[in-house]
Amino acid sequence: MINFLAIFIFVVLNEAVIEYVCGSVRVLKPYLPLLSLATAILLSFAWRVSIFVLLPGYQTTNPFFEFLLTAFIVARLSNYLNDFVQKFLGSK
Repeated sequence: MINFLAIFIFVVLNEAVIEYVCGSVRVLKPYLPLLSLATAILLSFAWRVSIFVLLPGYQTTNPFFEFLLTAFIVARLSNYLNDFVQKFLGSK
């Protein structure tokens, strides 16, 4: 349960960084998914976050790709979180 909470914290952190840095700049709106991915890559490599360690019996073979794929998942989940907040909480 703690591992899922840690992943959720990284998703929220990624979304918060994107919103605070680029959220109000209209020129960057089309590039927000790519900026979200770049931020997620930085976060996952800086803190060495891997979703794949949650899999039972998983052996680490290539940490670089684990962190990179985790960044893709975190970036996409932060996009879903943004859509959820905008739709149901009336943000923006």
